[in-house]
Amino acid sequence: MKLVLVAFCFGLVIPAAAFEQAKPGYEFEFPRDHFEHPTFAAEWWYYTGNLATPEGRPFGFELTFFRVAIDREEVRKTNWDPGQVYLTHFVVTDIEAERLHHRERVNRDGPGLAGASESAALIWNGNWSVEFLSGDPRRPTQLVRAEDEGILLELEVKPAKPVVIHGRDGVSQKAGGEGQASHYASFTRLLASGRIVLEGAEYNVEGLAWMDHEFFTNNLAADQVGWDWMSIQLDDGSDLMIYALRNVDGEHSEFSGGTFVGASGEQILLVAKDLRLTPGRKWRSIETGAAYPVEWTVEIPRLELILEVRPLLDSQEVLSDFAFTPVYWEGAVEYRGKRAGRDVAGKGYLEMTGYDKPVKLLQ
Repeated sequence: MKLVLVAFCFGLVIPAAAFEQAKPGYEFEFPRDHFEHPTFAAEWWYYTGNLATPEGRPFGFELTFFRVAIDREEVRKTNWDPGQVYLTHFVVTDIEAERLHHRERVNRDGPGLAGASESAALIWNGNWSVEFLSGDPRRPTQLVRAEDEGILLELEVKPAKPVVIHGRDGVSQKAGGEGQASHYASFTRLLASGRIVLEGAEYNVEGLAWMDHEFFTNNLAADQVGWDWMSIQLDDGSDLMIYALRNVDGEHSEFSGGTFVGASGEQILLVAKDLRLTPGRKWRSIETGAAYPVEWTVEIPRLELILEVRPLLDSQEVLSDFAFTPVYWEGAVEYRGKRAGRDVAGKGYLEMTGYDKPVKLLQ
């Protein structure tokens, strides 16, 4: 479950009825479904990960491409008519230096400035891109690259497991009612290697990455204000995605859930009653005043799993130069606990939205 920064563009209001709904029965097909779905109102490709140098210096990274449909008109007067708009966030967290480097950009698809094309095997926004290489379409190697003033990320990421489809019958349900859902797929364990350049210093890095891809049309329900999301990559080879939608009363929604992926790729669907998520210590942003619970306890009795969640850096709030862009906390975290009585540990990412004000996915 991820944050989209949507029909902010030019203040347009787009009726949901103009777009396709995420409904049960959708059959994923790859490589087609790695790329854009312009008949849906919104979409994102979300790369995050924990990397380290050979000496052990840790970094986190985020490269996220958000697509927003402005209209479904197939015939445009010029290539500059904004049919689809792409907003991309690029973040490198230097944990040792306690510094988060953040860049963002917005482009219309128009004359090839941004897009997510199956024919090109490319997701891009200017020179920030993910290239899919040929091979098994359910576990393709990908080249991740972004460069801006004083910062560069170049990674090769190889899936250790095939792509995972979340939810039931092709949909991840987010609220009651038809279409209150997304089509949601992930690479839960990407073996990453490459380099980071920060202010002239170059670091060779490797580690684990994660990729989420969702496409949908409808907003959150009226009584939902945000969500808490975790990617968990444990040292026993298992992975876990959790999304917990928050209601206006602060409680997690009955439509929360997740997916457990075992070391050999077996999957277990999790529903709200399987999850016990207890927030702990909070960090307050001096920029927005939002108080984020950066520490959590995760209990999943069905998996005999209990984990303590701790941030690798408290200050990982992602701000924006654009007034229309929502604020969220997205950062590298570590996990420690027990599974079936045995010690486990790992790393991943935590995302928290709606702590400064309620999130609106579509205006």
